[in-house]
Order: sequence, then C-alpha cells, then structure tokens
Amino acid sequence: MKLRALMIPALLFVFVHSAIAQEKKDITRTDDKTNPNWILLMQDPQVNYYDAVNAFEAYWDGKIEPEEENELITEGKITRPQADSLRNARAAWTQVQRNEYETLKYNFKRFKDWKRTVFPFVQSDGRILSEQERLEIYQNQQIKDK
Repeated sequence: MKLRALMIPALLFVFVHSAIAQEKKDITRTDDKTNPNWILLMQDPQVNYYDAVNAFEAYWDGKIEPEEENELITEGKITRPQADSLRNARAAWTQVQRNEYETLKYNFKRFKDWKRTVFPFVQSDGRILSEQERLEIYQNQQIKDK
C-alpha cells in the first residue's frame, strides 16, 4: 500500500516533467530562426553540439553574418554595392541598435571559436566531453607516451 502511495506521485512527477521539457524543446526549435538561442546553448556545458550548431544555422539562415564587409566581399558572400548599402543602413542606426549589433557580432565570433574548440571532443551522439573526461584522456595519453 505504501509503495503504491509513493509510486503514483512519482509517476505523475515524471510525466509532468517530461511534458514540460518537451514543450520547452519545441518552443526553442521553432524560436531559433528569430532568437539567438545558440548563445545560451553555447554556454551550457551539457548542450548537445548538434543542437547548438543547428540553432546557430537556423538563426543565420538568410541573414548576412556579422563579419567585416571586406571579408564578405573577398569570400564572395556579398558584392561591393551590397556592402556599401549595409554601411549606409548602419549609419542610420541608433546607439542601442549599434550596441545590439556589436554584441551579436561578438557572440557570433565566440560561437565560431567555441565550435572549433569543442569539435575534437564531440561524441557521435553530440555530447561534448566534460573537462574531467578531457583531463583523463590527456593523463592516459601521457602515461602511454612514457
């Protein structure tokens, strides 16, 4: 009788928790196009690498990435007239818009660096090795080399 009394609330908790988690995941997935969720995902040590990359790519799909105009021209991503148009549009921005753009540009570069840095530690399921796991691998490699 006591087991049944404990089991019902436990099952109810698991059911409600999984429903809430699924709802949050759905909101995040549909929200990736308009909100830079990849910034928060990059900061989460438990993030799935592929989820973060997909959120980043969904956000930037169809947008010009915040790189220097000369780099974009050199890489063939935009033409010189497009770069001039971007510069003219930015000249009309308010200080708040400039600050938001600079923050987004900074996080864009941070994400590119994060992606490059953690890639060697990504497992096939998208899990990124923790610092402890990386240290153990390093220590085991040091022992093998001796």
